[in-house]
Amino acid sequence: MKITPVILCGGSGTRLWPLSRQHYPKQFLKLVGDTTLFQQSVLRAIELESEKIQIEEILIVTNESHRFLVLEQLDELKSKVSIRILLESEPRNTAPALSLAALAAIEKNPKSILVVTPADHFVKDNSSFILAMHTAIHAVKNKTIVTLGIQPSRPDTGFGYIEYQGKEAVKDVLAFKEKPDIETAKIMVAKSQHAWNGGIFILQSNTWINAIAQSNKQISDSVEKSWQLKSSDQWFVRPDENCFKNSPSDSIDYAVMEQTKTLGINMKLVLLNAGWSDLGSFSALDEIKSKDKEGNIFEGDVVSLNSKNTIAIATRKNLSLIGVDNLIVVETNDSVLVANKDNAQSIKEFVMILEKNHTNLLIEHTKVNRPWGWFDTIDEGENFKVKRIQINPKKSISLQKHQRRSEHWVVIKGMATITRDDKVYTLKENESIYIKKNQIHRISNQTNKITQIIEVQSGDYLGEDDIERLEDNYGR
Repeated sequence: MKITPVILCGGSGTRLWPLSRQHYPKQFLKLVGDTTLFQQSVLRAIELESEKIQIEEILIVTNESHRFLVLEQLDELKSKVSIRILLESEPRNTAPALSLAALAAIEKNPKSILVVTPADHFVKDNSSFILAMHTAIHAVKNKTIVTLGIQPSRPDTGFGYIEYQGKEAVKDVLAFKEKPDIETAKIMVAKSQHAWNGGIFILQSNTWINAIAQSNKQISDSVEKSWQLKSSDQWFVRPDENCFKNSPSDSIDYAVMEQTKTLGINMKLVLLNAGWSDLGSFSALDEIKSKDKEGNIFEGDVVSLNSKNTIAIATRKNLSLIGVDNLIVVETNDSVLVANKDNAQSIKEFVMILEKNHTNLLIEHTKVNRPWGWFDTIDEGENFKVKRIQINPKKSISLQKHQRRSEHWVVIKGMATITRDDKVYTLKENESIYIKKNQIHRISNQTNKITQIIEVQSGDYLGEDDIERLEDNYGR
């Protein structure tokens, strides 16, 4: 039996701001353990392989702005499993994303079984997860969809619920239910026969393609046409942008799962009791992370006296706490969040306030990843900006020029090969070079060690869009 794991790598994780940003959302963060949630999702998918189950390939659906994060984090795993990255030109929710994956899977194997999981969830007990997945995979038939229902640990208004019946391992689904109020959630959990909807589905590719064609023809037609006109390069598959943007935005649940009876689809459920969490908020982090004897979770440079029941995360600077209780304190280079734990769910609402006047704080961190390494904005003011730039071994930035700024580079670590107009220079530590406006330039690291430079920009406009790329190794 061959399967195609599909990892849906969208979402912004706004309730974990300021850790999570639009260009660096929670699935790419190391929130629990030494790997990111996305990497953990890939590793779990690889573990599905057994004597009776082989992986055809892994499909990752993400958007353009996250493509190099996905590539970099996959490279860190050094997996030998075949992986394709499908890029959405703009977010259209999970139904169009799954439609892309189904079309990609059919291309290789018309009978492929899709194992669909979000990229931003945490599973504590991988063995129980794999066991439940294997049960679900073997239960898949034509016109049958199996979902993993999360065994509820408490009444919760943050999840949709699935009502089911049956005492066998594979149960019958009776209904999908919207996120309830707290009283309804208490009743459903008390009665049992209800599971949280974790967005995990196992089904044949053709089952999805036929279902979405019946339930939402505009999604089906737009995505299929975009796939027919796709383009591919060394790393990515790009459906046609103009066709894909014609697709309505809709979720898997609304588009198909809540209509399975009408669509003639048999809906089944396998219970999952594996320490699952969507890590959708700091409250969720509070539940799964280990605490000290005072009930605190401290990460980074945190010094505390007489504090209790507090989450404190320091990413750059020291956090000093005295006598605080029941707080969330998060420090990043450009923001500090202080919130009462009881208001953790209000962070999403607070982010909407930030959107009005502080949009830059929501989009990205001061440290920004690039396919060649990263840059970190150290300081900036009127007509100047200072960055620390790292070029990874055997990597280089694009050959480029700027119309409105000049740059001064000082090598602080390693060795840099600099192209300036028609000349090439080799700079060692403590050596520098000046780049005028409109001068063609490039930094390359031709060594096996990292190279770091300090860049001082000056000019009347210092935006990242003042770049004219003449040559680029990454297809930008």
